[in-house]
Amino acid sequence: MALCRPANEWMRHSGRRCEAERMQLLTDGVYRLQNATGANAYLVDTGSGSVIVDTGTPGGATKLLSELRDARDLPPVTDIVLTHYDPDHAGAAAALQRETGARVWMGRADAAVLRGEAPAPTRFRRFLGRIYPGTEVPADLHEIPGTGETEIVQGVVAIPAPGHTDGHVVVEARGVVFAGDAVRVSKGRLVQMPWFLISDKQKALATADLIASRRPRLVCPGHGAPGRIDG
Repeated sequence: MALCRPANEWMRHSGRRCEAERMQLLTDGVYRLQNATGANAYLVDTGSGSVIVDTGTPGGATKLLSELRDARDLPPVTDIVLTHYDPDHAGAAAALQRETGARVWMGRADAAVLRGEAPAPTRFRRFLGRIYPGTEVPADLHEIPGTGETEIVQGVVAIPAPGHTDGHVVVEARGVVFAGDAVRVSKGRLVQMPWFLISDKQKALATADLIASRRPRLVCPGHGAPGRIDG
């Protein structure tokens, strides 16, 4: 089912929101979805398809699907990449998959937690699991290995980025890094999430260095506003 139909010209102005469409153009071919709940969700237009990065909580699925249907001049959604298993990022993925038929991708270690095959590694994450029990697992979940880069589609790669969770990944496309909860952006700097949300501090710091080394023209985090980094 193709959810992205021809586009309103208002979307062609960077950063300007269209009241009817709501989707926000951040830079060429990169959009921030406005109706995801809990965490940011993004869409990359690859020319031949659209790739969604993160989906927000289950409660936002209906409005998110409506936003995608109202978007015009965008190709159908072919892939959904989940940066990690937290329900505010992965919660609506199964619903979106049913409507789009998209492949869903997640880091291998995080996929095991999402499926209930491995416990969450920290006390706080186990607490979150009790608050948001039983996040629906997308069908035929594609696992991203913990080493090397994985090409999702041409021009879109997933890169292992552990620290926040063991199987966390970031996504790079069009010179933009979609960082999930690996980092936030503040005053031109990459900053860490609060300590109690981080599974491995040293790995989290190494991931921040990795993101900076890619020299992205824009960093799109899971929480907070997208931004550029200095240097």
